[in-house]
Amino acid sequence: MTKIFSNYAKYYNLIYQNKDYKKEANFVYHWANKPKTILEIGCGTGRHIYYLAPKVEQIIGTDASLEMLTWAYMHTKKFENVRYIFNKTDKKLSDLPQVDCVMALFNVMGYCLLEQTLPHLPLKQGGYLVFDIWDASKFIKYPPIPKVKYFGLGYRVAIPEQISKRLLRIDYIIVERKEVKVFERHFVQGYFRKNIEQLCKLHNYKIVATKSTKNWTIWYKLRKL
Repeated sequence: MTKIFSNYAKYYNLIYQNKDYKKEANFVYHWANKPKTILEIGCGTGRHIYYLAPKVEQIIGTDASLEMLTWAYMHTKKFENVRYIFNKTDKKLSDLPQVDCVMALFNVMGYCLLEQTLPHLPLKQGGYLVFDIWDASKFIKYPPIPKVKYFGLGYRVAIPEQISKRLLRIDYIIVERKEVKVFERHFVQGYFRKNIEQLCKLHNYKIVATKSTKNWTIWYKLRKL
């Protein structure tokens, strides 16, 4: 698989400059009953952590992209309670201190795969896992189509192809000043609710709440039993 979120990283904040990270961070914080300690998987450039750090005792961000973590560190270096870890192996998560809340936003679980990550989360009993993910049941109703997103002097083209009922391949092309700067191929998994229910039963979790959206995304809150 092509290394992802490497050259893409420096354009990430530009592409998503209008995303309301503060609103999402506050939503997670209150939905998870105001946790004191948080682990964010796939923290990207640290934009959610920036808004959560003043509210918690400690927050740890992990990512499989060193380029993303570099941007995250620069963005949040004023906070002494923030720690970042380069992580490409889910098993390493179990070595981290147990936390009150684990969060994975912006469809991170569609990349790192919920079934591979869930068994290794350092979550306290009674703690919450909060994540948003693509609802595979909507792929038929809203088939994937190419999309263009403009930023500054450039634009990003996303070209999706559905490989199976749950798997999408997405080619991302970033063009700046009429020159192709980035090409990355991502493989992203969607989930049916029954998939998540089966994983919860297998790994001792319970779905306590969900929140639908107008697009493919659905939010889940799981509690560790």
